[in-house]
Amino acid sequence: SPVAGHKRAFGSDAVPGNYEDIEKANLLVIIGSNTAWCHPVLFQRIRQAKESNPALRIIVVDPRRTQTCDIADLHLPIKAGSDIALFNGLLAYLADHGRLDFSFLESHTEFYASAINKARETSPSISRVAQLCGVSEADISQFFQSFAENDRTVSLFSQGVNQSSSGTDKVNAIINCH
Repeated sequence: SPVAGHKRAFGSDAVPGNYEDIEKANLLVIIGSNTAWCHPVLFQRIRQAKESNPALRIIVVDPRRTQTCDIADLHLPIKAGSDIALFNGLLAYLADHGRLDFSFLESHTEFYASAINKARETSPSISRVAQLCGVSEADISQFFQSFAENDRTVSLFSQGVNQSSSGTDKVNAIINCH
């Protein structure tokens, strides 16, 4: 799923980030990963980044409450399979709140308008996203606002996204928000 998603988004399977980005981030979004158990070295790096930068916010998107949630500022226990609705809702929110760089999109991407239109069609509002994901509107709003307000956001995803029957679409929904 990540290989296909990255190829679809970027034309190659090249992850557009590196570990140093974690230390420079203002917001980390961890999706479908119990990083504390499955990626303990990376988790220690995340924990150290949070200790070094108290302003760093961490949001965990995972149906399960795992040990990774212990360092989270917000846990979104979305319904299994609702990741695309969440990230389409976020993309619609970013577009509707003037948080997309349309000049960049026009110069460097293709089909961004259709992606935004599809996001608005499938996840048109915070209340609809909350309903689809089974999470409170207040928590969805907090997530969307945090993402919109932070220019240095890093999203990390793992098996909960990768091993899904719709994993490629989930990867692209996450990438589209960036």
